[in-house]
Amino acid sequence: MFPAKNGRLSWQEALKFINKCPVCGVEYVPEKARLFAQNEKANLVHISCKSCHGNFIAMVLVMQGGISTIGMVSDLNFEDAKRLHVLPPVNIDELIEGRKYINNNDLILKIV
Repeated sequence: MFPAKNGRLSWQEALKFINKCPVCGVEYVPEKARLFAQNEKANLVHISCKSCHGNFIAMVLVMQGGISTIGMVSDLNFEDAKRLHVLPPVNIDELIEGRKYINNNDLILKIV
């Protein structure tokens, strides 16, 4: 087990379980991970790959019985993740309007 700080496992130590970039497989440098949000139970961490420059956002839950992590590949840099995570979720009306905009402007055909 990792050394605890104040009787608890630190989020930095927990990152040793997220040790490879999901895009290219190169090992992360855990010291380069940056915390952008934290509460009593969860830590939101941004990691950038030194090799492919891909970004990864992870939620690290440090509990008395162990740790749990969940993450996703992202196009957000650290500053964007820090800024955007506090915004309210997209509501259903915004989702519908976005879909209408995509359909009405043939955006899918323009991407392909």
